[in-house]
Amino acid sequence: MSHTSFQVVYDGHGLQDSTMDVTQLAPALLALGKVIDEANFSLNDSRAKVSLRVKASFQSGCFGIDFNVVQGLLDQTLNVFKDSPVSSAQEIVGYLGFIASPAIGLVQFIKWLKGRTIKEVVLFDDGTAQVIVDGDSLKVELKTIELYRSFKLRQALEKAITEPLEKDGIDSVAFTTDPSKGFFTVTKEDRHLFKSPEQESQLLDESESVTNLQLVSVSFKGDNKWRFSDGSTPFYATVLHQEFLNRVQQSEESFTAGDILRVRLKKIQWLQGDSMKSEHEVLEVIEHKKAGIQLKLPFREPE
Repeated sequence: MSHTSFQVVYDGHGLQDSTMDVTQLAPALLALGKVIDEANFSLNDSRAKVSLRVKASFQSGCFGIDFNVVQGLLDQTLNVFKDSPVSSAQEIVGYLGFIASPAIGLVQFIKWLKGRTIKEVVLFDDGTAQVIVDGDSLKVELKTIELYRSFKLRQALEKAITEPLEKDGIDSVAFTTDPSKGFFTVTKEDRHLFKSPEQESQLLDESESVTNLQLVSVSFKGDNKWRFSDGSTPFYATVLHQEFLNRVQQSEESFTAGDILRVRLKKIQWLQGDSMKSEHEVLEVIEHKKAGIQLKLPFREPE
């Protein structure tokens, strides 16, 4: 088991009496817990678990919080055979940048980037990387880059840093593991740098098929999202067959509960961050089958 501690201090004219609104404090505390969890997952996968414990400490004119990070190995035997050892609680805090030292952790790296686009990352055998932006570069630990790439961690960091600094009366948030050695401070002017990036989407699959769908509900709104069932699962699909939609608008098509449409259906699946999503499009309505509201009889024309 390993453990370490760090301190976060929120400061500003609204905190002069060393109190902080619970509606501001509670989300920030939960977000910091999420930051530690996601950092541990990024660096150690499922080989270790961490818990973040908190006790309030007050300094004159600000609101400080002491955190203890406690880490336990889930499988110490397995770790012996791993190429990369488990990052300790102290190392996790260091890679995050919650430490007073010249080392470049995540919060220092984000502040150095100043919102600039990374042009290239050069990897070295010693576990470091050279990050290149327009007219500038910086050498950092590869593990710091891994933390930077984690969407969930970045979202939690936004809630811990950016959102409190958006509030009137909170002007800065500072981190340290040793107050006597100074703090790393993020000011209100830098809060936008810690907003989490938009999650990129990745196309997983795109397919077309001819199938039968049962009507659940019809929409006459502009997006033409109708609700269908494939016999097992209800879902929404955008109807794109304009000729069919024109017939609907001109009352040439009428619907009753249970009607079946034979359609050419397109299904798209993509990955948004770490969540898989899908949507459906009706490209063509081939046939409209009325629900069986009358008994079928063997009619025929006379000979």
